[in-house]
Amino acid sequence: MVRMQAEPNEIATQQPQAFGKVREDLKLVTLDVLIENFSKSLTGNGAKNEDAWQQFFKANTFALKQIFAAPVAFYGEQVHVRSPDMKGAGGQIADFVLFNTLTRSMVLVEIKTPSAALVAKNKYRGASSAEVYPPDKELSGAIAQLQAQMESARTDFDQIVRRTPGAGPLDTKVVTGAVIAGTLGSMDQLRKDSFVRYRNGLHGIEVITFDEVLDRLLALQTMLKESGYSWFVGSVNPG
Repeated sequence: MVRMQAEPNEIATQQPQAFGKVREDLKLVTLDVLIENFSKSLTGNGAKNEDAWQQFFKANTFALKQIFAAPVAFYGEQVHVRSPDMKGAGGQIADFVLFNTLTRSMVLVEIKTPSAALVAKNKYRGASSAEVYPPDKELSGAIAQLQAQMESARTDFDQIVRRTPGAGPLDTKVVTGAVIAGTLGSMDQLRKDSFVRYRNGLHGIEVITFDEVLDRLLALQTMLKESGYSWFVGSVNPG
């Protein structure tokens, strides 16, 4: 399963090559600005604009990489993982494809929005402190879509690469995925507990909330400031 990345100070000591790559990626605009833009867009109109968040992560692939435990690199966005039929139907497109820089295994990423519901509004059963909430259909739908894309990538992606000039090969024997959606802070404790149980039971897919992505960026910011570094990272406002 895709796992949340280790604490940033552990990267510097345990994965010096990965930490060096982080430093190379930080450019153009301060990390402070990226965090400010990201944080502001978690609420208001920006929280509902999926296209804007697609563009944000496209322009800030650095932020996308921070959520994974293994060192990953950006492969492409809006990548075909299943070939269409002769009438052009049936194709599948992943929002983003990343790959493990050591094994070249694929990671497919599906982007939703901070406003996306993670659990249903109404409980499934239970009372008082024993209430249980099922996943919201928007989340379960995103996971079902990602599962289909992962299966297609295992069977079709190698052929797609061979037909695409300049496309680099990836290892499709093990394909994992991640959905970035919703926020933990929008839920009460009972709903949060139901969500955490649900995502922990998934196989090969990690559900990561937008405020968890922000937390990773804030942790990195703190570590860099404590280390006396002043790095830079490209940024675009999703709002």
